[in-house]
Amino acid sequence: MTHADIAIIGAGIAGASLAAMIGDRARVVLIEGESQPGYHSTGRSAAFWSESYGGPSVQPLTTASRPWLEDNGFLHPRGCVHIADAQGRPALDDLAAEMADCGVAHEWMDRAALETAIPGLRSEFTLGLTEPTCRDIDVGGLHGDFIARARRAGTNLLTDAEVTDIARADGGWRIGTRAGPVSSRIVVNAAGAWASRISALAGASAIGIQPYRRTIAQLTTDPAMAPDMPLVMDALGRFYFKPEEGGRLWLSPHDETPVEPHDVAPEELDVAIAIDRF
Repeated sequence: MTHADIAIIGAGIAGASLAAMIGDRARVVLIEGESQPGYHSTGRSAAFWSESYGGPSVQPLTTASRPWLEDNGFLHPRGCVHIADAQGRPALDDLAAEMADCGVAHEWMDRAALETAIPGLRSEFTLGLTEPTCRDIDVGGLHGDFIARARRAGTNLLTDAEVTDIARADGGWRIGTRAGPVSSRIVVNAAGAWASRISALAGASAIGIQPYRRTIAQLTTDPAMAPDMPLVMDALGRFYFKPEEGGRLWLSPHDETPVEPHDVAPEELDVAIAIDRF
């Protein structure tokens, strides 16, 4: 039996960061169902930090995170351009108003400026909005740093420890895992896509967290992508793309398909295509 004051279920970015911040104030055990932490969503992030993300409720938290992330070397220059065709113009206007209200830096771009920043952009996209504070974020480095901080603070990390049952016991909780039982006064559900299943095991009311699958294609293009090209996001949320090392392109149709929690990563394919226009 492993004993703890606080048991955190899920060692992705949420669970790892919490353990890093509280590990020196209590006995913490971090329970991970996979053989290594960060295997699912954390390890498959598109890896950009957008200050405009999340709307009025979340955006202030995003902005507040920037100094710490920059001071610790996890953010790197990228920039972002939100683009719109005629159909997307109202959404771009709304985004500009939201950025202004939140104090996020932005500037309008006409078609000529878009052609300079994004060579080959299709002609129907005639208006853009910059987000110069957008950064690439080193998700792997950040997650690894949180895990290291948690361990230095005394956190006990259990891997290959899928949770099988959770029950009240002696004024606290008994958590059954594939790696053995854990007793804890407090349980934190940081299980990501599996969060609803974990809450059900504990007899809690459904919290309604629905996993969604998103498609990401990593493409080798000819010509190769300019490494300093900004992240490009469609104002209507129909796609986004950004360059990666080696002239590759990350492209997503920004899809959100409801799925049951599982390992959604397909077998990796190496596809070479010629891109004429975006």
